[in-house]
Amino acid sequence: MDCNEATLEMLGYRSKSDLLRVHPSELSPKTQPDGRDSFEKANEMMALAWARGSHRFEWEHLRVTGEPFPVEVLLTAVEEGGRRMLHVVWRDVTDRKRMEERLRHTQKMEIVGQLAGGIAHDFNNLLVAILGNGELLQKKLTENPELRVYVEEMLKAGQRGAALVRQLLLFSRPYDTPLEVIDLVTVLVDVRRMLERLIGEDMALVTDFCDGPLPVQSTRSHVEQVVMNLVTNARDAMPQGGTIRVGLKRTIVMNDSIGAVDELSPGAYAEVSVTDSGHGMDEEVRARAIHPFFTTKEVGRGTGLGLSTVYGIAKQSGGGLRIDSVVGRGTSVRVYLPLRPGVGVARDSERAEAPPAGGTERILVVEDDVIVGRVVVRVLEAQGYRVELARDGREALELFEPGESGHALVVSDVVMPNMNGPELLRELRTRGLHPRVLFMSGYTRDLALGDSPDPTPRVLEKPFSPNALLALVRELLDRRA
Repeated sequence: MDCNEATLEMLGYRSKSDLLRVHPSELSPKTQPDGRDSFEKANEMMALAWARGSHRFEWEHLRVTGEPFPVEVLLTAVEEGGRRMLHVVWRDVTDRKRMEERLRHTQKMEIVGQLAGGIAHDFNNLLVAILGNGELLQKKLTENPELRVYVEEMLKAGQRGAALVRQLLLFSRPYDTPLEVIDLVTVLVDVRRMLERLIGEDMALVTDFCDGPLPVQSTRSHVEQVVMNLVTNARDAMPQGGTIRVGLKRTIVMNDSIGAVDELSPGAYAEVSVTDSGHGMDEEVRARAIHPFFTTKEVGRGTGLGLSTVYGIAKQSGGGLRIDSVVGRGTSVRVYLPLRPGVGVARDSERAEAPPAGGTERILVVEDDVIVGRVVVRVLEAQGYRVELARDGREALELFEPGESGHALVVSDVVMPNMNGPELLRELRTRGLHPRVLFMSGYTRDLALGDSPDPTPRVLEKPFSPNALLALVRELLDRRA
């Protein structure tokens, strides 16, 4: 019968007369989000309002353009001039729904992150044994190339398993790998040849990189992972071949209108884009594209962690991503990483490691996983160290010997029964003992690590290579007290 200006604005009608000529049933889609017929459900909602005097519920309406949008409806039964009528108040809850969806996504990521942490801790212990024993065996097979090939294949499979665990952690929550400021241009120029081998001969790779430097806070391996995941998705979206375009440029974000999955803070960003001309994604697929384990690929051809990993890496660096896609025309994924101008850029030469040396010092290894403990002991003893093994912190307290002829270093797991690694270190400090300590962790977000009395504990992330272990051990032993 009547409406106000806010109603016209919400629905997109030019005048009151235009709207009042439309039957109310035409202002709703045929069905509601719960699957019920709109006409049937509307009659039920009105009947409840007549019976109770008022009734509040959620509904989906249509703008004049045909776009659906959610509203909260309040129906109130009133009498005017002896006639019973319904007074209707609509409130557009699009923003509220968007915030609720973000909250659900955050909660889902938190739950999956906890699951990923448990998987990472246990699985990384297994990988330490596989990779550690594999590399020790590889060194002993220098004169048997036939058997050496089998070991190399085993090591490659183990490394793939380690990469999968890293992806599990990355998509769900920020990953605790120490970040550094790197030049994005340098990394992408270096990775270009790897991308050419990745896509195959039936596809063309076109790159468009701006002049550097573009300093961002991340790691070289994470940036390589981002580009490789995006290029792999683009390749798989074009089974008949095509062109993949990889771009890199500087961009300025003025507000949240950039269309990223999450709102970006205004400022200067580096934009990495990967565009294909493949089959594209519809709105439903695009909305779920960054969800963990979601994939449209055939069974066995995808884990559903590619875009999830990219999203996790971007979030860790303070950025985000945006997905634009049209069915039948292709997809473009843009990753935004905040620029860090005025900060020194790490160079690869500065990270080069010298071949690990051995020694004769005594080392106490504390590890509750028997297989992992044996591997660590074997690696250290092979380099000349004298090693004792304890199964937990309490046993380590009994075995630890101070002094010049005692243990020069404690190599300890973080999470253990009875007494964990930080608790062991705290108890040693309480007794006036201050050994050098190297923590090993299957999941670098281990909460127990936050209780360490050492404000900057050295942590070796599992799975690690024998050389990585030996290099850190030597570094700690050579450090001045």
